Amino acid sequence: MRRLLLIPLLALSLSVCASETLRVGQRVLAVGDTAARTLDLLGTPAYKEPVENEFGAFLGERWQFSREDGHVITVTIIAGKVSAIEDRLDERQG
Repeated sequence: MRRLLLIPLLALSLSVCASETLRVGQRVLAVGDTAARTLDLLGTPAYKEPVENEFGAFLGERWQFSREDGHVITVTIIAGKVSAIEDRLDERQG
């Protein structure tokens, strides 16, 4: 039974990975780092979207970066700090 659950979970983890850190070359971006450090490590985002609460109040932004290796990095910036990092393989590539 455990093996039956492990296979789908493993497949899912290969396509999307949310974590506290992201390795960029020999440097690391981590939750809690500043928006300026994110720009320094990843460059200008290809896409930005606002993050709002349930009442429509602006909380921050979600920045999306496309990498040459086919990965799409999404970094959520709240109050000028990284609050979440998501790394996924762009399924349109390859």
